[in-house]
This record gives sequence, C-alpha cells and structure tokens, in this order.
Amino acid sequence: MINLRSFSLAVAFSFCLLLSCAAVFAADPAISEFLADNRDGLQDSDSEYSDWIEIYNPNDQPFDLAGWGLTDDPGNLLKWTFSSTNLAPRAYLVVFASGKDRRTPGAELHSNFQRSEEHTSELQSPCNLV
Repeated sequence: MINLRSFSLAVAFSFCLLLSCAAVFAADPAISEFLADNRDGLQDSDSEYSDWIEIYNPNDQPFDLAGWGLTDDPGNLLKWTFSSTNLAPRAYLVVFASGKDRRTPGAELHSNFQRSEEHTSELQSPCNLV
C-alpha cells in the first residue's frame, strides 16, 4: 500500500526541484570563448600565459554561478566548481585553465585543470546532475 503523505511529499519535492532547474535553464550562462595554447595573449596575475575560458551571462539580471562547474572530463562533470560568484548582467568572466585552483569570489579565477587542444571544456549546471 502506498503511503499517500510520503508520495505527496516526494511529488512536491520533485516538482520544486524541476521548477528550480527550469528557472536556471531559462537563460543559462555559456562558454562564449576559450583559448588553448595561449602564448602571448591574456596574462594572469602571475604574469603567465595560461589558457582561459570565457563565460557570458545573457540575462538582464546578475547570475550567481555558485554550484556551477567547469570540466574537461566527461566523467567528472563538476571537476571545478564555482563558489558564490556573481556575474553581472550581459557580462563576461574569464577563468584561467591553469591548474592553480583559485576560487575566491571577486579575485582572478583559476580552474584545477589545464586546457589542451585535445580536450573540450564544458560549463555544467548543478541541475544537469539531477
């Protein structure tokens, strides 16, 4: 016999989770550009030419990237996750793919992996894992 109270709570929770993910998918930030094999372009604060990934927020509102992740490994979709990082409306954010693993909000960001010409990079929503 099905416990209707438990079933109703499970359905309500699933619906709320679905709605929260649907809101995220309405205007997801996206990788707008990346550079692998950076030799003389953008330098990081250590004066190194690390590869980089640029993320764009297409929304008219700030977007908090907390829980979102970058990866170069399809088997580990949240290989490097953002802490609370607000991306301004219609703004860009550069994350250096240097392997230095720096996530301090408001400071220069560095992933825990290095880009290479052989690997793709992906921006992952926490809802992609539900």
